[in-house]
Amino acid sequence: MEDAALSTVLDLIGAQHEQGARPVLVGVAGGVAVGKSTIARTIADALETRSALRVSVVSSDGFLHPNAELARRGLTLRKGFPESFDDAAIRAFLDELLDGRTTSAPVHDHSTYDIADEPVPVHPGDVVVFEGVNALRFHERLTITIYVASDPEHMRAWFVERATDLRERARTEYSPFFDPWIDAPDDAFAEMLEQAWMLVNLPNLVEAIEPTRSFADVVITKGRDHTITAVERTERSGGAR
Repeated sequence: MEDAALSTVLDLIGAQHEQGARPVLVGVAGGVAVGKSTIARTIADALETRSALRVSVVSSDGFLHPNAELARRGLTLRKGFPESFDDAAIRAFLDELLDGRTTSAPVHDHSTYDIADEPVPVHPGDVVVFEGVNALRFHERLTITIYVASDPEHMRAWFVERATDLRERARTEYSPFFDPWIDAPDDAFAEMLEQAWMLVNLPNLVEAIEPTRSFADVVITKGRDHTITAVERTERSGGAR
């Protein structure tokens, strides 16, 4: 994360912290594979190192309905769309943090592509970074909101690269989701990824994710090589709690 973008975000968080926000809730949203989790972790590491703040990073993926529930609702091919998340649980989670209470967050296990058995505790601390495709849908509860943007073709390429890497890792690591694809022909795997992008990830980006950009305080734009090409302070629609 380049210095200008990081400084912009850290300055906003620092100002809110000095004004007494406890915790500062930072939302980071954007399309699939755009680099949300990397940016969230970079922000957290910088805050912990430079300001000695207590920071937690939570992914909204943990609030997806379990795969069995998605199947029961006929939403298996809508995983990642707004209706596949437990919105009530997300609101309750954020409200507990805003009230200064220790809570817990479910975890999405990317080796099983399902919700893990045990949630993780989350302490309010100084800052909580809440990242995910749907994070800015809850902008009223977020102190600072960040949208990570890029050309959809860049995101498609990053999605393919990430999935291909996970497939390779499955050759040596437990991964029941990717195991069936280890010995599949490369062209069949590539076709599966193309269908996933065209039928799920791209429509989700256009219909549900990109519209939340209007709720961002900061828009970070990335180029094909993942470098940040622009950082824009914006006036978000709506407001924080």
